[in-house]
Amino acid sequence: MLGAPGRESLIFPTDAVAAWPIVPASPWRRVGAWLLDYLLIAAYLVLLTAVSLALRASPVQAGFNSAMSQPVAAELLGFFLLTLPVVLYFALCEASRWRATLGKRALRLAVVDKKGGRLTLRRAVLREAVRFLPWELSHALLWRVALSPDRGSISALVTVGFVFVYSLVGLYLLTLFIGSHRTIYDRLAGSLVIEP
Repeated sequence: MLGAPGRESLIFPTDAVAAWPIVPASPWRRVGAWLLDYLLIAAYLVLLTAVSLALRASPVQAGFNSAMSQPVAAELLGFFLLTLPVVLYFALCEASRWRATLGKRALRLAVVDKKGGRLTLRRAVLREAVRFLPWELSHALLWRVALSPDRGSISALVTVGFVFVYSLVGLYLLTLFIGSHRTIYDRLAGSLVIEP
């Protein structure tokens, strides 16, 4: 016996819309799933750190150091090595037959469209790109601070950027915990997170 009707769809994936009752997920379960997924992101960060340390003993070190000393090059490297893989992990998992990342699966959550069906890859990528926008913007701003010629001062543009980033994060959290519990990125992608 697998449990309540509809629960088996997380164990045995299906594309049948009827197998996915639309019950909005608890915001706290969503936060819990995010924390579990963040453990995977942290493991990936450890891997990237190990690779970057290994590069110090290779002929590639000079080129890597040169790239990491320029804000735009450092930001692009960070985007392609960190942000893009993380966004793709979330988008590909949520557009898959499982409709969930590993963290969401562990807490029995799924990301679906408004009718309870599977998200298209395009919608899943949009959802994750908007969700990780503050993360990527904060990386870009931090590179400008860390590699600024005036390391002791922060420009007005960087300050405005951080105000925007934290305002966006606050808005994401506010929309998660009030009303329908659909965040801005859920609304833009036409998605919702459910407890099947």
